[in-house]
Amino acid sequence: MAALGGCALSAAAILPSAVSASPVVAENLGSGQGDSFWVARYDDVVQAALRAGEKLSLELKEQEIEEDRAKLLYADDRDKEISLRIERRTDTVTRVRFDADTDAFLGFARLLGRQIIDELNEADAFLVDWSVKQDVPAE
Repeated sequence: MAALGGCALSAAAILPSAVSASPVVAENLGSGQGDSFWVARYDDVVQAALRAGEKLSLELKEQEIEEDRAKLLYADDRDKEISLRIERRTDTVTRVRFDADTDAFLGFARLLGRQIIDELNEADAFLVDWSVKQDVPAE
C-alpha cells in the first residue's frame, strides 16, 4: 500500500526495515493510486486500517464495511482525503487499493500503510513471516 516505483515490489523494497518482513506486495498505479496484497485475513486488515486511522488522528469521513469488502475514506485536518478499498480475495489474502488523488500525497499514503502494517504486527495477524531467519547451529 505504499508509494511504489511502477512495478510490483515487496514491502522490503518500499518500506523501512522495521516492517520489511511483513508479507505485503504493492504496486503503484500512478496518479496517487496503488494496489497491494496482504497475507492477512480480511477482518484483521479492516480492523488494523481503522486503528491506524485513529492513531494518525485522521477523520473517518465514510465507512462501508461488508462481509468481503470495505471502503474507508479518511481525511486529514486540511481535508485531504485518502480512500481505502479493502477486499477479501481468499481466506488468507486481502487486497487493499488506495487512492490519495495525487502523486504528491503518496508519502502520507505510505505512512498510513506503514501504520496498518504496525497494527497487524502488534495483533500478530500476518499469517506468514517473511523476516530473515537465522540458522540455529545444531547441538
